[in-house]
Amino acid sequence: MNKSLTATLKYALVSDKKMSLMAKLIKWKTAQEALNTLAVLPKKAAKILLKVVKSAYSNAKAAWEGKEFAIKEVKVWAGPKIKRVRFSSRSRISHYEKSRCFVQVLLVETASKVKKAVAKVEKADKPVKAPKAKKATK
Repeated sequence: MNKSLTATLKYALVSDKKMSLMAKLIKWKTAQEALNTLAVLPKKAAKILLKVVKSAYSNAKAAWEGKEFAIKEVKVWAGPKIKRVRFSSRSRISHYEKSRCFVQVLLVETASKVKKAVAKVEKADKPVKAPKAKKATK
């Protein structure tokens, strides 16, 4: 039986587009690789996603001791926007919105299925070598 565990973060003060860029980086990686990747990225979304992955990883370690974990899926969707105003000269007001998002990380118990999926993806990503052109003879 393939077990899974999720960790959810609601109302993160980052737009869903920025968060989904970070989520694409860690999909199909092991939990430890994802933590190492997110720790070195200089983005605000990476720091927020790092906390979610750490939470999911520690919950998974407590639930299933001595197992390997991999990130099967990272769902990111838009949350409600916060309306704000900025006061400018001559009694004018500029309105703007702050974007928020929801994040859900799904960890799987074994990395063997994930490794197979990664191998398929890497195999598909490898460039196909063009056949060598034959030398023209006179």
